[in-house]
Amino acid sequence: MFKNNRFQPFFKKCREGLSIIVLPLAIFQLLRTIFLPTTMDVLLCALLFFIYVGFLKKWL
Repeated sequence: MFKNNRFQPFFKKCREGLSIIVLPLAIFQLLRTIFLPTTMDVLLCALLFFIYVGFLKKWL
């Protein structure tokens, strides 16, 4: 009745797009964190780092 992979191509394209965008965002956030460190910047930098590692390890 329902297809299990109904949204699969859409999610694959979103994942590919995010994997391309995450690295420049992480680098920008790292530079921002180095020069103007706030708690939110450090947390966002760590989050982007873990998302990037997740894409590298194919966890996401």
